[in-house]
Amino acid sequence: MRLFARLIVTSSLCLAAVQPAWADDGDEMVAQGVYTKDNWPLEVVNRPLTLAAGMAEIGGDTLRIGISGGDLLDAWEPILLAPELRYGLSGQLQIALTHTNHTFFPPEGFCVSGEDNGCPKGYNGLGANAEYALTRGGNVNLSARGGITTGRFDPDFALGLTAGLKIRFRGGKIAVIFDPNVYIGVIERDTFPIGMEGNTHPDWLFIPAWIQYQFNTQAMFYLTSGLNAPFKDMGDFYQIPAGIGTSYALNNRMDAGLELNIGNVAGKDIGPDGAQIGKFDERTIILRIAIRI
Repeated sequence: MRLFARLIVTSSLCLAAVQPAWADDGDEMVAQGVYTKDNWPLEVVNRPLTLAAGMAEIGGDTLRIGISGGDLLDAWEPILLAPELRYGLSGQLQIALTHTNHTFFPPEGFCVSGEDNGCPKGYNGLGANAEYALTRGGNVNLSARGGITTGRFDPDFALGLTAGLKIRFRGGKIAVIFDPNVYIGVIERDTFPIGMEGNTHPDWLFIPAWIQYQFNTQAMFYLTSGLNAPFKDMGDFYQIPAGIGTSYALNNRMDAGLELNIGNVAGKDIGPDGAQIGKFDERTIILRIAIRI
């Protein structure tokens, strides 16, 4: 009996000694920005730039509703489903299928509002990329990505290469993100983006930026802006979008969000096809739901 009691006491002391080491290891992994499905952060500003190993996320722009105005854009009110699928191959490398919706580009995704409301095709455009986190943890995070995307399916199939570099500066409840990326046309360079033969703009620079504020553990508010412009005639056609939005984490597996986005608040009024597009006329409401498994 005494021997049994000694074994119980000895085992308890060993477990007590080992348990803090396990906790320290877990805390150290979190400090280094290494997360799993189980401890994925609720706070958006604390999440890694790439998904945890084995984690899949269905997100993107769940629903985009055009509410544009102006004479030119009266019929430019597409309603699109533009989901995105991401999968973490490791804690640093993820792959993704995307639907980009940059200014000047034909809308990409499943367009459900018909041709009379800005849908060139029922389904238009798909991209694929890989993203690698160059750093993890700390207040400065950096990732690089590259891939391909179909600039459009209709009227002619266009395809280009994409590359980007994302950097996030974080301090307390605030994070600032810059995501400069480029589109380099490969197929249909002579008619991209809107079929202006002899006046094409096949190569583009995009610099979206966000300021995020983590209001509490679950709610995050943000402002977004940036620069969209072709490399050719950049000074004549650049646009500066702006938006305001929020994201709410229902749990660490599901988020919901809402954004009001304006395609151009301070850039040029003329599109690359020569059409006059008034500032503040191109407006979109974006609803987002992200589910991670």
